[in-house]
Formats: sequence, C-alpha cells, structure tokens
Amino acid sequence: VYDPAVPRAGKWAEEEIAFRDTLVTHFVSGSLPLPNELKLCEFLSKILKSKPSRLTKKMKKANLSTRHFVGNSSYIEDDELAKELSRLELSFVNSIVEPVERSEIKFHMQREWRDYLAARCTILNIRFEGAEWLKSIENMENRIALARTRDRSVKRRLMMGRAIEADAGAAEATPGVFIDNSQPHDEMDFDFLASAIETNDYDD
Repeated sequence: VYDPAVPRAGKWAEEEIAFRDTLVTHFVSGSLPLPNELKLCEFLSKILKSKPSRLTKKMKKANLSTRHFVGNSSYIEDDELAKELSRLELSFVNSIVEPVERSEIKFHMQREWRDYLAARCTILNIRFEGAEWLKSIENMENRIALARTRDRSVKRRLMMGRAIEADAGAAEATPGVFIDNSQPHDEMDFDFLASAIETNDYDD
C-alpha cells in the first residue's frame, strides 16, 4: 500500500531512469533553478522522492555525495531541451500505475520545483506573487486528499464485494445452520408440545 510519508523504494522504471539521467545532465551544467552547493544526492532524492540508498545503489559512479550544484544560467536556455525535460518528467509520472501515488508524485515534484524557484528568486531579489503560489499549493493538496478518499472508497467497495461473493459461495457449499434438510429428522409431536406450553403457563 502506498504511503506518501515513506520515500519511494524498489525497482527503477525506464521512464524514471531517463528523467533522472537528464536531471543529472542539467544539474552538472548548472542550468536548473537550484541553490549553489546543493548536493546531487539530496536533489535527486527530493525531486524523485526516493530513498538515498536507492540512488547510490543504482548510481555508484555518479559521485552523488561529492558533486555540488554550481549555477551557470540556472535555467535551460534551449527551448527544445526544456521541452524534452518536461516530456520526460510527464512520461515518468504516467509510468506510475497506482492513481493516488501518481497524483501525489506529480504534486510533490511541482512543489519541489516551486520551492527551488522561489528560493532562487529570493536570492536574486526577484519579486513573485507568493499568495497565488501558496493558493495553488493548497488547491493541489485538496485534490490529492480527494483522490485518496476516492481510492479508499473504491477499495472498500471491492473488498465488500469479494466478501459477499465468498459468503454466498460458502452458503451454497454448506448445509443450513437452522434446518439441515440433507439429514432425516424424527417427526415432532406438535400436540404434545402445545399442551406442555399451556401447562407451563398455568403453573406460572
């Protein structure tokens, strides 16, 4: 079960590898809106929401812990390269099968990019509309919460449906609880039973 509080682990999808490698290329060239001295391992771990050990295991020769960001232009000057990065990011997001996890990862990366950009603008004394930025984050968080609620509701209905099917199958396979028609019963003397009940009533 996906837990948004836990960093991602496990196998790497081809789409994630392609996006990760392109991020590394732009990180090394200094063409991302990142703070100087940010470690490559920290950046990839945050933006991909991945465990650091997952990165180091897959990228042993990348010098993740020793490579730091040094800003050059701090943005991708080539429009085609910028579009390619966006395409790879979208491809990675769409490769995530579970819908709630997919929505949450998409929101997480948007928030990380905005945080980095806001910090960069602050350093360069560039004004930006902070209220609208915070409002957009709140709207996205509400959408994520709604998606989680819908997902839990769907899972509950699915589990209930399976339970009902199992109960129905068990009822057909086993004899009745109160009356078992599969076994012969001695005939009951209802007149005797009625007289016994009347006698008890009088005694009371």
